[in-house]
Amino acid sequence: MRVEARLHHPLQEALGGERVELRLGRRLSLKQALRMLCTAYPEAERYIFSGERLRADLIFMVNGVGINHLQAERTEVGDEDELVIVPAIAGG
Repeated sequence: MRVEARLHHPLQEALGGERVELRLGRRLSLKQALRMLCTAYPEAERYIFSGERLRADLIFMVNGVGINHLQAERTEVGDEDELVIVPAIAGG
């Protein structure tokens, strides 16, 4: 299975581009898929995880829907899904 991840700027630098393809082999939770990504690219871990949790200052979207509207980090991803990781922007 192939999942395409679109990345925000610091992750682009860590992974060498604005997109990366994950080959999962089966449907996995978003958290499991991102752990696989970090196994392949260890420098990405600090940009994606804070300890065992996904970083709260990032927005994770699967097929255009924020994971907070799905099953959070348990959201399943698989073949042909698109994952977008962008910084949460706040301002006044």
